[in-house]
Amino acid sequence: MKKYFILTIIALLLGFIMSKMIFASYESDAALAFNKDKYYFIQLGAYKNYDMMVDNSMKIGKYIYMQNELYYVFTCITLDKDNIDKIKSYYKESGYDTLVKEFSLSDNELYKSVSASDSILKNTNEGIDKLCEASISKYKEG
Repeated sequence: MKKYFILTIIALLLGFIMSKMIFASYESDAALAFNKDKYYFIQLGAYKNYDMMVDNSMKIGKYIYMQNELYYVFTCITLDKDNIDKIKSYYKESGYDTLVKEFSLSDNELYKSVSASDSILKNTNEGIDKLCEASISKYKEG
């Protein structure tokens, strides 16, 4: 009888320890899943219809757009607030007025792409258009 009592206590302790380990792993995964980063999208325009957007955005090169009530055109994404002024200056010199829109997203591929572009952009003033194209290349709507 004493032997069964000790085995029961050991089994309960092992079960408790194992359940704690399992729940701890789920809690850390959930925390990662809901970790959203702030992205700064550089907007070059907003248009009433799709054709107008395409016509006015042909000179830009690569861009992404979002549709709400209007079609919003974005040409660059950054995570670094310090890069915003550099990007805005580049587009200002090219004849475009820009706005900055902030979005919170959870996307590992986008994060890697934008981080890589940001680290290069932080140290140069050359090739901003190519770095912007690289930053938006991994963006997926939704």
